[in-house]
Amino acid sequence: MDLGLFRTLVLSDDFQDISCEFEKFDNKSCTFYYDESNNIRKLWLNENDFNAPIDSDFVLGGVMHFGEKSTADVDTLKRELRLQKSAKEIKFKHISGGAKSFLDCLNEDKVLLFFQWLNDSDLYIHFSNVNNLYYAIVDIIDSIDEPGYIPFLFQMKNELYRLVRGNYSDFYALLSQNNYPNIDEKNIADFYNHILRYIDNSRMELPFNLEVLRQGLKAARKQKELTFLQDNPEKTILDNYFPFYTRPIGLFPFAKHIFDNEYKIEEIFNEYEFYNGDTKLQNYGFVNSISSPLVQVSDCVVGFLGKYYTYINSLNLLQAYKLFETLSDKQRKTLQTFAEFVIRSERLSKLLLNATESIEEHDISGFILQNALYN
Repeated sequence: MDLGLFRTLVLSDDFQDISCEFEKFDNKSCTFYYDESNNIRKLWLNENDFNAPIDSDFVLGGVMHFGEKSTADVDTLKRELRLQKSAKEIKFKHISGGAKSFLDCLNEDKVLLFFQWLNDSDLYIHFSNVNNLYYAIVDIIDSIDEPGYIPFLFQMKNELYRLVRGNYSDFYALLSQNNYPNIDEKNIADFYNHILRYIDNSRMELPFNLEVLRQGLKAARKQKELTFLQDNPEKTILDNYFPFYTRPIGLFPFAKHIFDNEYKIEEIFNEYEFYNGDTKLQNYGFVNSISSPLVQVSDCVVGFLGKYYTYINSLNLLQAYKLFETLSDKQRKTLQTFAEFVIRSERLSKLLLNATESIEEHDISGFILQNALYN
């Protein structure tokens, strides 16, 4: 399997040339460490809902550093966190105090200490987050066989995502009734007409992007086939998160990649040999986190990100604007420290942050992080 495809896809972006970004990682030794959060392993349709909470994004990522070894002192972090002597490693649960929500996490002293330690280190954050609901529905747009809509695909997906969120129970019933993601030819028109009714029920003048979606759905209902919504495994949206593990190996083929043990993914890895062009890649491995302090740090990073994106998915833009009116001083400080770490890493390279999410989710996160720096 040639993982160079991932870099080729990034370089083929018509909207921006980021070829110089790769030089930052190709010309220096660097190591990426990984853990995952909200790992449901497989996403499928049950009778009344998906098999897992749809608001909890899968997150794969952690920390990375340049050079053969990081100067970050994890032993100092452990002492400052005052972990119980029985704790063999740092886990997110040790710093979050069992906090159930993102806002509760912001109240935890150890979470603040953890991100302060990261900001004082030579470590950078890297991650991929996958909004499972968004991932589940984008093929409805990608199956529209009309090239004229290609420039508007992300806007159309965003508008569809908003419609689905606002009509979730009815929409899920539509998926179930149509054996999604395998829509029979005779049901194509009815399927897209049903989604159109979410738009046509509004008596207001439609915003441009919503009107573009409306016209795209009208075009799709005339099709005899749907490229991405036929001949799929029954009731299965996502068989595994394997592509998200291989993506960074392909983007950064000269770096080392150290993953926390994940036996299902390891089994799939063992079925392939990976290449970057003609060069066989052997720059990755799976380890027991006890043996890797920076995989432990990564556990804490992605654990926090999992809470963060679950919270983001509960907000609309207006609620995000009002967030800072409700935060305590401690919550503001913790959020600011987290934002500093993310933005410092993003300024190093946007390649470190990858998201499969709606435009609105991206905008909400961006608004919160930018405003956290100055509130």
